[in-house]
Amino acid sequence: MPGREGAAGHLQMTTIDLTFANYFIAGVVLYYAGLFALARFTRKAPTLSGGQLVFVIVVPARNEELVIAETLSSLRELRGHDHRVLVLDDGSTDATYERALRLAGVDTRIQVVRRHGARAGRGKSDVLNHAFRIIGEMIDRREIVTDPSSTIVGILDADGRLERRCLEAVSPFFADPEVGSVQIGVRIGNAASSMLVRLQDMEFVGFTYLVQIARDHLGSSGLGGNGQFTRFSALQSLAREPWSPGALTEDLDLGLSLVKRGWKTRFCSATFVSQQGLPKWRPLLRQRTRWIHGHYQCWKHIPSLLRSHEVRWATRLDLATYLLLVLTVVVVTFNAIVSIASLLGAVLIENRFLDFIPSEVERAFVAELFALFPLGIFMWTYQRHSGHPFRWWEFPAYGLAFTLYSYVWVVATLRAWTRLLLRTGTWTKTPRVVEGTS
Repeated sequence: MPGREGAAGHLQMTTIDLTFANYFIAGVVLYYAGLFALARFTRKAPTLSGGQLVFVIVVPARNEELVIAETLSSLRELRGHDHRVLVLDDGSTDATYERALRLAGVDTRIQVVRRHGARAGRGKSDVLNHAFRIIGEMIDRREIVTDPSSTIVGILDADGRLERRCLEAVSPFFADPEVGSVQIGVRIGNAASSMLVRLQDMEFVGFTYLVQIARDHLGSSGLGGNGQFTRFSALQSLAREPWSPGALTEDLDLGLSLVKRGWKTRFCSATFVSQQGLPKWRPLLRQRTRWIHGHYQCWKHIPSLLRSHEVRWATRLDLATYLLLVLTVVVVTFNAIVSIASLLGAVLIENRFLDFIPSEVERAFVAELFALFPLGIFMWTYQRHSGHPFRWWEFPAYGLAFTLYSYVWVVATLRAWTRLLLRTGTWTKTPRVVEGTS
């Protein structure tokens, strides 16, 4: 409530009620606690053969000379199913095309397509839609299997590295004809290079093995921009260009579109893709701002998702919740700012959170439990599934560092709001680093 004049003529201090904010945060904590519990019951991986599948790994590349050769070399080492590699050079001004072409010259499974002129530089969605058309032509010409349901389109960023047995791990999921897409876990390959990069590894591994495994039970596993595999017939079923033009998180947008069409999305925890982390704050902030901006764009799916009778209610509810939970960072930040202002004597706080607990000691204990539980399960999840587990004495420092690091989403949110208000849609490409360096 606003400050007002008291009887003695002194200005009364403004009082802010944080009760609702604290219950909202508690609800979010309970949601993630539920996911944590659900993730303990990992669904058994399919054992049936995926059949005679052909994987086409699409690699969008724009000025990727630092990483493209190593990426293509690693793809040549994939075991198991027949696979092709389709590199789309999107108007690169460096040696990306030449280095990719050199690898294509020694392996006929690699095809390089050059986009140039007005066609180039129109965003990742446009590149992927171009690849979709090329693959359709390959099927029509019988260059690969003629059944679109047996053609699996994989998306790999130019800095990505698929585990050698990746295709063997993913293919059984497609034995179920209702499965439209499969996402694998994501790790940061250069996690040991610096603390900032290690924190990004914590972020990705934590999300993968805490959230994605649990959401696989609910049918709401999301697609990432790296390490996603989609049945070609599922892409065709959208009856439009699969990747929405202008979508800043084209992966999230595609996953939601497939679910609304009745396709199952699955998560495979038995394999992973590694990618580069960003060693500097500025590009990291720019990348996270783009992700937040794209997340808000996907709110357009919520009404039609909730109305879709082809999707079970648990899937619809979880996806809608996931889309809306982007607001959590706003509530947490507001709560923190008001609390600091109260400590400085600028405002008064009214807070009836947990008032139903009679003992003040018990109330304080439960409040601390809500505050520390998310970090605890995140750290536990990372330690269990990371390729770079902590030594015991590193836990306190990295726990504190990760807590502070998470506030990058606050700045990213404010920047995304600004871009939404100004209707800014241009983006700078995420930079790469030389392989083996930070």
